[in-house]
Amino acid sequence: MLYSLYIAAILALLLIGLSLNISRLRMRHQVAFGDGGKPDLIKAVRAHGNSLEQSMLFIVLLYLGEATGQIGGPLTAALGFAFIMLRLLYCTGLFARILLLRQASHALTMLVLLAVTLLLLIPH
Repeated sequence: MLYSLYIAAILALLLIGLSLNISRLRMRHQVAFGDGGKPDLIKAVRAHGNSLEQSMLFIVLLYLGEATGQIGGPLTAALGFAFIMLRLLYCTGLFARILLLRQASHALTMLVLLAVTLLLLIPH
């Protein structure tokens, strides 16, 4: 069983939810393109964009690590769980204007990405 496939699906659900939030806010503010300078729409666009940017790199690296045997199943699941939780915390920090939560979750996300990258570089 490849845990990374389930992690990819969960991240896709998160991104779909964030995208639907943007659509909802665009309809509310009658903004067809961009963010219209609306603070809540600006935050929604950044939450989606940042999560998409981080998730794409993470899931590719995680899948490659798991599929090649560089990263075992339990570690794949743990890294995936950590990444998902950190993305949720990041979005919460952004929407609730909790700067420390946003900064900490971003820093820890970078550490998880670094860990996956280093695990791929270690010969087995």
